[in-house]
Parts: sequence; structure tokens; C-alpha cells
Amino acid sequence: MREERQNLKLMFLRILLSVFSLAFILPTLRAGEENEKEVRHAIDHVTVYRQGAQIKRTTSTVIPAGTATLVFPNLPTSIDPSEVRVTGTGDFTILSVTHRYHTDTLSGAESQAERERLQIERNALYHDMQQEQHWYTILDKEEQLLSAHTQFTVKDSGVDLARLIDATEFLRERRIELLQERKAIDGRIGDMQASLTKLDLAMAALPPLLTETHLEMLIHTEAKAQTSGAISFGYWMQQAGWDPAYNARVESVSDPLKLESIALVHQRTGEDWERVNLSVSTGTPNRNRSKPHLSPWFLHANHHGQRGAAASTAAAANNWLKAQPYNPAVRQVRGQLYDAQGQPLIGATVSVPGGRNTVTDVNGFYMIDVPTNARNISYNSVGMVAENIAVSNSVMNVALAPAMEMLDEVAVAYTDIESEDMERGSLFGSRRERAAERAAQAFDYASVTVQSTPTQTRFDISAKYSIASDGVVQSVRIKTMDVPAEFLYEATPKLDAQAYLMAHVMDWEELDLISGRLRIYFEDDFVGESSLVLNLASDTLSLSLGPDPAIQVRRKLDGHNNKTNVITGKRELERAWEISIDNRKAQPIRIVIDDQLPLSNDEDVEVKAEALGGGKLDKDTGRVEWDLIVKPGQRENLRFKYSVQAPREVPIRLDS
Repeated sequence: MREERQNLKLMFLRILLSVFSLAFILPTLRAGEENEKEVRHAIDHVTVYRQGAQIKRTTSTVIPAGTATLVFPNLPTSIDPSEVRVTGTGDFTILSVTHRYHTDTLSGAESQAERERLQIERNALYHDMQQEQHWYTILDKEEQLLSAHTQFTVKDSGVDLARLIDATEFLRERRIELLQERKAIDGRIGDMQASLTKLDLAMAALPPLLTETHLEMLIHTEAKAQTSGAISFGYWMQQAGWDPAYNARVESVSDPLKLESIALVHQRTGEDWERVNLSVSTGTPNRNRSKPHLSPWFLHANHHGQRGAAASTAAAANNWLKAQPYNPAVRQVRGQLYDAQGQPLIGATVSVPGGRNTVTDVNGFYMIDVPTNARNISYNSVGMVAENIAVSNSVMNVALAPAMEMLDEVAVAYTDIESEDMERGSLFGSRRERAAERAAQAFDYASVTVQSTPTQTRFDISAKYSIASDGVVQSVRIKTMDVPAEFLYEATPKLDAQAYLMAHVMDWEELDLISGRLRIYFEDDFVGESSLVLNLASDTLSLSLGPDPAIQVRRKLDGHNNKTNVITGKRELERAWEISIDNRKAQPIRIVIDDQLPLSNDEDVEVKAEALGGGKLDKDTGRVEWDLIVKPGQRENLRFKYSVQAPREVPIRLDS
């Protein structure tokens, strides 16, 4: 009895301790819950970089007295909580910042119990069906046993007829029973399978359980008394960026060039940007910021002349791009392919592993989707050295170097421009045909503040923008500049019998430009697309405003003579060419014509300029240039002649 009383006392003390513990713990938990306050917040400012965006959210709220937890709900789960930077203003202290994930059930919660009940019923039915299949196996074993015992003979006496009759009757009856039992099992299994199908259909008809998970940032504060305060926090999102684009507008060749700078902004961050203050920056904060180190530089003999120099220029243009690390966030790449002189490569092949490929258009532009397992993009063009570069940016402009085979001269077929071009009407086509293009370029201009640092330039746009998280590109106008330019025509009739109106811009480095697409307009008419390739630009930035059908340029063979020198035994080949320029405009034009003489990389082959017709010859490249003024309605003719001396056994082809 004494032991029982002692045990009862101990049990009573334990119950009292449990009650007192709950009395102290529950108020503490309730106080913690009461001091947790959900705060409404919104995106205030977004700074979009070439790849990625810095997002800033702000809110003004009442900070409770004592310690409290401010909950910022409904944030994308793609945010890295460790990189969130929180600041506050007011008479309070931020103690710490933590986070948690909250999952909401969007639909299907009411059908979850019914789904679980049907699943239990299905499991039981499936178990019964397995039992029936086990019985099927037992019957098979029994039939095998019966088949193995069919010998009914007595030693030295032959067949026991009576035993044979009894056994035959037993086997017949038992096999009939086995057949009936199998048939019954098949029926039961068939019914069970039909029931399983009904259960599956019933579960499939139930509304699915849809959930959505959000990140919640918890900001723990302390204040001596209730006070008002402002809290802001910023975070980085990788799935956003912008690409530069430009509109070049020319009212007349006597006015400055109007250059509109545009940011093509896109984002898939998981949150819509609703009427936010927007900035675009030329910086790349997600890139490697460390200085590269030089490797030993060894010189090797190079006899490729101009092509070797062009290869070096193209390699230098790609060095920066090749130094960039692989970026797994890039899922679509666009850009332009061009040669070492900055000319677009038409019909070049761009491909990624997995069989996807595309071809560059007439301006050398391309666009290709990048699969998740693709890390590199291959660039190929006839006569060019292929490049294979890691996927690092959403815009990748690549220069291809010429292959190092040296040709004496390349034959290029060309066709004169006939009257068909003149039937197009104006210089740059019909205004009616380009009305939609002009409407697409209409912008509500907003003031822009430019802030420059040693490593980047940031443009703060005064207007508020709404950009959905759908990846659709939205045009944001940055600024418009009146750029002094020199206008003249240029033509290379050996390759293209058209005269192109060119705008040459001096001191372009002061304009804060980035390589990108260029849409060209002349007198409000859309001309077409070109590109700004600034990594190959010199002191003068040249923009092509398109061909002018009112300027006719023709090139034809004017003289052809092949003979052999009796004394030296060498062949002497002479070619004379005539270039004619017709100005069908109402005002005089300045035009620069260029052609070329062949170069020799063999000391036994000599090239001599017989006559240049006033042109200037660059002996290193063989380029001949004429700079002349053509009066309205007049024609100017240029003639040049050259000769080639070579041994008889050396093949020489002079077809162009």
C-alpha cells in the first residue's frame, strides 16, 4: 500500500508540472503569433542589366512595440534568400532576416478524401486479384502432377486393366474440374479488372490537387514603442535582360542623323512588373570580374598576307566572347555573323547540339533556341573558319575569319541593275507598304537621366512601365540624339552593282552605344535592318542607309589580251575594265567606287598596274578607290588596266 501511495504522489506531481509548463508556454506561443504581422509590399524599382535584373521592393508600415516579425508574402521561389539585402528607416532595429516557404492549395482539396478512399478500395481489389492469380498457379501445378502419373502397369503382369479404368475416370473428372475452376478464376479476374478501370476513371474525374508555393521573407524587428517605418529589400533575378536596338532616321542628307536608342526588355522572373520605375544598365554584374592573365606569345611565319590579317582581326573580335563562361540560364540566342571587315555573312549555318540549326538572313542575323543540354553554338560559312563558342549571352555577334587558302583571283558573277529597280518608285519603297512598320516604332517619349560610372552606364527612365513575366520583348526608349554625319554613296561593282548611301559618324565613342540591331528610316520610309558592330569600328562609324536605285553602276570588261614573251618565255595577260556611274537624281552626288587588282604570293608572278584612271592604289591590299562628284543626269566613266606576267606552267585565272 505504501508503494502505491508513493507512485500516486509522483504521478500527481508530474501532472502539476505539465499543467504549469503549458500555462507558461501557451502565452509565449500566442504572443509570438500575435506579433507576426503580414505586410503588403510592391516592386518599386527594377534595374535591368544585359543579363539579369536587380529588383527593389518597398513598403511603409507600422512597427509594433517590442519584438515583432514582419512577413513579406507571395515572393517567387526563384529568389535566393541568402542574397536578399534589407534596409529600413525609422525608430526601430532590424534584428535578423529569415525565410520560409508557404504552399497554398489552389483547387482539389475537397476531393482529396474521396481520392484517398478510392485508392484504398483499389489497393484491396488489386490484392484480391493477385490472390486469384496465385490460385491459377496452384491449378497449373496440379495439372502438371496429373500429367506426370499416367503409367498403370504391374511388374511381370503387364497392364492392370481395372486400375487403368479407375485412373482414366479420375483424371477425366479432375481435369474437367480444373477447367471449370480456371474458367471461374478468369471470370473473377475479369470482373476485378473492370472494377479497377472504373476506379481509375473515377479518380481521374476528380479535380486535381493544384498547389502553389511562395517564398515568405521574415524580418524580425525591435522597437521601444509603436512607430512608423519604411522597409525596402532588393534581390537579383537571372531570368531577365535587355538587348540594344536603334532607329536611325534621316530627313535629308543636309540634316543631322537622328539616332534613337532603344532597350528591348524581356523577363521571365515569375512576377509581373506592374508600373515600376525602370532603369537599364550596360553593366554585366553576373560576369567574371577578375582580370585575365597573358599567356606566352610565340611568333610563327605567316605568308597569308591580307587573309592572315583578316583572320587576326576576326579572332580578336571573338576573344571577349570566348572568354565568357557558360550561362545555363540562356535559352535563346540571337545575333549577327560578319566577316573581318564587318560585312554580314548571308546563308551561314548556326547550330546547337541535338540537331537544331538555322541560317542567317540577308543581314547576317540569326535566332536559335538552346536546349537544356546544349552548352555550345557552332558557326559555319563557306570559305570561313568555323567557330564553336560557349552559350554565354542572349546576344552573340560572331566574326568568322577567312580560310587560309590563297586564290589568285575569285570570279564573281553579277547582274546589272535594270529598269525593274526604277519601277519601285521612291528611293526606299512605298510609304503605304511601310505604314505598319512605322506604327510599330511609335513611342511615348519620357525623359531619361543618364548616370555613368567607370564600368557601366545606367539610364533612368522617368515613365513607369508594366512588363509581364512572359518573355515577350517590350521596347523602352532610352534617348534620341542628333548626330552630325557625312553622307556619301559607296559602291563595289565587282560584287554588287548598286550604290549604297552611307552615313559616316565621327567621335561615336561619346554616344554610349552598344552593338545591336539598327532599323533605318529615310524621310519617314522604312529602309530595312542593319547592325551596329562596334567592336570592329574605327574612329569613324559607318552606317549603311541602303541602296539607291536612282544611281546606276555598271562594270564591264573593256580589254582582253593574252600573249607570250619570246625572250623571257613568260605569259603576259592584260585586262582592262570600265566602270560607269549614272546619276539619275536631281542633285549632284559624291560617290566612292572601289575595285581591286590581284595580288601575287609567288615571286615568279608579277602584277603591274598599267592605268588606274585617277584611282588610288593600296599596294598591300590591291584595293583601288575613286572619289568623285557626279552631276545630275550625267554619266562618269572610270577605266583601269593591269597586267600579269607568269611562267607558262603556272595556272592563272583572270575572270573578273
